[in-house]
Amino acid sequence: MSKKSILIILSFLFAIGCTSSPTTTTNPIKLKREDGSLITYYLETKNDRKHSKELFVLFQGSDYNSVRNNPNINKIKTVLPNADILTIEKYGITDALPYINDFRDSIPQEYLDFDNPNQRVADANSVITSLMENFNYEKIFVFGGSEGADIAYLFASKYKYVHATITLGGGGRFFIDDMIQSILCSEEFTEEEKKENIEGMEQFSQYILSHESLSFSASEHGFLWWKTMLSLDRQEIINNIFTPLLILQGGKDCSVSPEKATEMIHMLNQYGKNNIDYLFYPEYDHALNLSFDEKATEIVLNDVQVWIHKIRK
Repeated sequence: MSKKSILIILSFLFAIGCTSSPTTTTNPIKLKREDGSLITYYLETKNDRKHSKELFVLFQGSDYNSVRNNPNINKIKTVLPNADILTIEKYGITDALPYINDFRDSIPQEYLDFDNPNQRVADANSVITSLMENFNYEKIFVFGGSEGADIAYLFASKYKYVHATITLGGGGRFFIDDMIQSILCSEEFTEEEKKENIEGMEQFSQYILSHESLSFSASEHGFLWWKTMLSLDRQEIINNIFTPLLILQGGKDCSVSPEKATEMIHMLNQYGKNNIDYLFYPEYDHALNLSFDEKATEIVLNDVQVWIHKIRK
């Protein structure tokens, strides 16, 4: 990543890499929001004549891509092979958007104005509530990688119908620490430049938090996204999750702080949280090497399946 990219956007959240077994997929389904705009979502079933009793909800990362066209969203599906799979597009996105593994020169204002974690959580609740009414799901499992981890935390803390939650590469208590980690990991900066960039990022954070609104966008996100992310206290959010929670974290993650993640878990344990299992992989990266290492993929997915089997007992 170039110095310019880190200084301007410090983009570091992404979804995990993957492949999946064939499923029957509905055509994109539309659901209207209160403001009249449409949520686009996809429901995949193993049997087009019968729905599973379990729904597996997958939240993608922060990239500006269609969840349906993103090749990095499927591998985790295999941990619940018999569940129906739900994926939901972000505000203003449909599968007409081609996948690009890079920053786009132009982002629609609609997306910049409205996409943010709280909007994604509200959209998910609207969709899942509708699906539960139609298909009588008995268990809702939620997964989120990177920014998707924040969505999963927020969702599970707010809606008690979630049976269990799995997150990957979610980082520690505060988003600012994740941005600092991206700078510290950079090999393009001297130590003095890193110090200057961290000071600049802290000033940027304070500036965003001190305003109610700004005409501003960076790293494919608008002001509302930035302010919401910088306002999140993951520790407090997780403290309000009372159903089983599995947190996966790589020790060589350069996109979020592994140290801050472990520190947050220790604090939650001290609070008496006994519904959290924490799996730390010292040699794995932000995506737990799932994007390119088949051995790592087998290890991580097996660990998740073992955990799911345990909480089902």
